[in-house]
Amino acid sequence: DKFFDALGWDVDHDKQTNPYAQEVKVERGINEGSTRKRADYAFFLAPNYRDVRFYVEAKRPSKDFGSADNYFQAIRYGYFTKKTSPFSVLTSFEDFHILDCRLKPDIKSTAPRLVEAFDYTDYVDPEKFARIYWLFSREAVAGGSLEKFAENRPLARGKKFQRGLFKGGDTQPDEDFLEELDGYRQQLAQAFKRANPDLDGETLTEVTQRTLDRLVFTRFLEDKGIESPVIENFGKADGFWEDFIAASLRLDRKYNGVVFKFHPRLDAPGFKPDEKVFARICEELTDPTSPYNFNVIPIHILGSIYERFLGKVISDKAKVEWKPENRKNNGVYYTPEYIVRYIVETTVGKMIESKTPDEISKLKFADIACGSGSFMLGVYDVLLKYHAEYYSKNPGKVRKGDCVRRDGTLHLSLQKKRDILTNNLFGVDIDRQAVEVAQLSLYLKLLEDETVGTTSEFQDEFHFTLLPSLDKNIVCGNSLIGPDIAAGGALTDAEEKKINPLDYAQRFPAIFRRKVSGGELREAVPGDVEHNYPGGMPLHGSYDKVSYKKTKNAKLAIPAVPESEYEGGFDAIVGNPPYVLGRETFNDNVKDYLAEHYCSYKGKFDLYVYFTEQASRLLRQNGRLGYILPNTLLANENATLLRKYILENRILEVLKMFSARVFKEAQVESVVLVLRNDRDDGFAELVVEGDKTNKLRQSLFLKSPQFKFGVYSNSETEGLLSKIQRVSLPLGTISDICIGIQLGGSAGSKHKDAFILDKKADVTCKPFLDGKEINSYQKLWRGKYVKYGNWLHRKRDEKYFLNPKIIIRQIGATPVATLDEENYYTLNTIYNLIGTSQYALKFLLAIINSALGQWFWMNQNSDYKTLFPKIKKTQIESIPIRKIDFSNPTDKKRHDRLVELVGQMLVAKAKLSATKTERDREFYTNKCATLDQQIDALVYQLYGLTADEIKLVESSSL
Repeated sequence: DKFFDALGWDVDHDKQTNPYAQEVKVERGINEGSTRKRADYAFFLAPNYRDVRFYVEAKRPSKDFGSADNYFQAIRYGYFTKKTSPFSVLTSFEDFHILDCRLKPDIKSTAPRLVEAFDYTDYVDPEKFARIYWLFSREAVAGGSLEKFAENRPLARGKKFQRGLFKGGDTQPDEDFLEELDGYRQQLAQAFKRANPDLDGETLTEVTQRTLDRLVFTRFLEDKGIESPVIENFGKADGFWEDFIAASLRLDRKYNGVVFKFHPRLDAPGFKPDEKVFARICEELTDPTSPYNFNVIPIHILGSIYERFLGKVISDKAKVEWKPENRKNNGVYYTPEYIVRYIVETTVGKMIESKTPDEISKLKFADIACGSGSFMLGVYDVLLKYHAEYYSKNPGKVRKGDCVRRDGTLHLSLQKKRDILTNNLFGVDIDRQAVEVAQLSLYLKLLEDETVGTTSEFQDEFHFTLLPSLDKNIVCGNSLIGPDIAAGGALTDAEEKKINPLDYAQRFPAIFRRKVSGGELREAVPGDVEHNYPGGMPLHGSYDKVSYKKTKNAKLAIPAVPESEYEGGFDAIVGNPPYVLGRETFNDNVKDYLAEHYCSYKGKFDLYVYFTEQASRLLRQNGRLGYILPNTLLANENATLLRKYILENRILEVLKMFSARVFKEAQVESVVLVLRNDRDDGFAELVVEGDKTNKLRQSLFLKSPQFKFGVYSNSETEGLLSKIQRVSLPLGTISDICIGIQLGGSAGSKHKDAFILDKKADVTCKPFLDGKEINSYQKLWRGKYVKYGNWLHRKRDEKYFLNPKIIIRQIGATPVATLDEENYYTLNTIYNLIGTSQYALKFLLAIINSALGQWFWMNQNSDYKTLFPKIKKTQIESIPIRKIDFSNPTDKKRHDRLVELVGQMLVAKAKLSATKTERDREFYTNKCATLDQQIDALVYQLYGLTADEIKLVESSSL
């Protein structure tokens, strides 16, 4: 203690009294095999008390201090948190050894992990002690000493660890553990099927999941020291399986909760797996040389492992397979913990500020697509820390049962943590296994800091089981679809079971009440929309508050913004809703229901759109929603009506964009949306990570085409955008635009290479360009031909190829365009634009390629996408082209001058690409730059920009 106190750490917690906000956590003694382990230390840096910076394993001075067992134990601590804690310390004070934790622990190869060794005589050697100080003092760690040390030190590779299911090496521990769980699942499923051939896929999935959950939870209890060894004793009384079932029954009486709850098939007499398979799994889980110590695996990492685990199910043939909705993208993408933390702090964190525990107990927080429960864990963590800090600052307000005192510090009691869990946290998921895992994750968090002593004291005092039932808090159901989908017997029992409709008033009666149906008949009024109901069937579900008269053709007028059928609501909803495009997985009943019940429906079935609308409707007045969503939310046409709904009915508080992909496995870029259930022209905070933060009135978004959320918007930007549009007309009104040829046979059966030739074989072969052959004012034909005819998937009207045209690359953050007067055909990586008015194509091209044109594009259309950003036809059609009065000599002269400059640019670009000497390349490069500046200057003049407005465009970081 004194040693690390001398290094600047608050070991005795003299300053940091809140147990959830302490930089030094002294680990309690726990059983390690048959011996009692001495105290360890975990070191953190405020304000991040989640990520360990390094572990210290303390031992008695002895001859075997540097044994393989001691090294292995210390290395195993740091392995699961190696991203933030690459090194651990093994010390007896007499000795101080630094160990590398970046590779998987291997008890047969621990010596290469020793980085440096000191003994107590080195502590009085200024040079040697300085070495320790500038690595492990608080001052040094806060300055990044361990990260720098890791960067400059090669990995200490020893013999690779290899065990049962996988190989070791420089891999991520969560990936390794996921692979191990996957292997256990496959083995258990096959063992269950062999012994119980009547099991179908759904039952196999359920019993396999429950078995693994029990084993993982039990290992957690063992490593935390809450339970003495359980699994390692299987097979000593009866068989492994019989002992497992007996232990489950015993633990259920003590703990309650879903994990050990009696399962009608799994726990039934006569059900058993292949005994050898189950025994081997139990032995591997309790192997003392296993790299996994459940005492130090962060709960959120365990949740992230399970999140990916839930992307698969077990088939009738006992094979582990991807779920249909995950088959294409190969899995569920779990949310990184830093994103969870940001969203929770900007929603729940704001709502509990300055509130008392009694006031907070009335708040209800939810995730309606909870998965493994990562966001619920984040909310629970914030609530626990807030309560602990409140009682630490206000000890006089502690009531009996709220806290216990340990080591002179107030800790939340197990009873208080149970109350917070059941009072404040709620969740929904359509996947029953996800509901089970979410409950499991929260139970692990509840017991995280408990000991065998505290749990025994709780049961002695209250005579309760340790875990509260969460069956009323976290439920299985379809968050988007209510029971009205089955009204009038519209579905068979099997269809309704698959859809699994959810009635919020029935499942959460203390939070929601159903509104009373009824109302006056009325005609349609402005602001209504028309929905076509088969046979003019009456409205139900979301719309049964008011009846509406039928209009002609059996259509019914309904409000543009449907009212919720419920009163009440959650105080905050957070999460990461599914990004599934349901066109392929939804049946017609579900599609019709979504189209009829959600005002954000616009022809497609992106689930995140409906989840966002539904979540915002389930909020109480002034409740907050915090979601991480695809950045297609910002500008995509499919999200137009969702943006309109948000802007007209909610206060948009935060839009946060990220400079890199949040989900490394997914080809999607992300944005955090935070909104509040209130109506006001509030200020939206636009945060671009690593770039800028703007504040902008959301009414400005309502004025933009398709209600786009302008990432780079501010009042100056919006003013200039409006000015440009006032003197312009949309490009689509003076041109005709079509994307190029789509290859493939009529049924898409032929590979596209079958249509591409290096030589012109016959008259059907046409020279073509694709997007890679286009640069600004430049095209570079590679000598390829396409066989053009009815055999193509989409051949396009030849007028788009056989006329002078502007060609625009489809992929790009901004349009890349040039002129084609040589009748090239194009592939569907290029848009073809032909003129339909007096405006010359070269004039239009000048505006598209100009600095002002590019600036307008980024501010009007950008969704801050850096990964394959696609340009859409509707966006091209909305480019503002300065109106020209061709009878006005000044206007006509400006038009013609731009045409002349573009002509010169096209010639200069062609000569630049054909240069063979450095002298010529330099000459034409400079000539093109000069022409660019002249075109930009004339475009500024054309739109009437002031000097300040020109500065705004040219100083932009876009």
